[in-house]
Amino acid sequence: MADQRPFTWKPSDVIEVTNTTAENILLELDSGRLRLDAGRTTRLTASALEQPQLMQLVRQGSVKTTRFNWRKRK
Repeated sequence: MADQRPFTWKPSDVIEVTNTTAENILLELDSGRLRLDAGRTTRLTASALEQPQLMQLVRQGSVKTTRFNWRKRK
């Protein structure tokens, strides 16, 4: 039987954040600290882009963001 629970977030609001550097990054998010290891990708809600630290890292090229395609999830 399929689980019919509603999403608590919209799949369209999810982004993938990738650390493009060779060093680990510690992100200070509203939900708490998140360690993004070198070369790794994690999924966050798009509201994380409101964090000045994350936006600075994106502008520097240390972090790459892409919209999460839930149909092609890994």
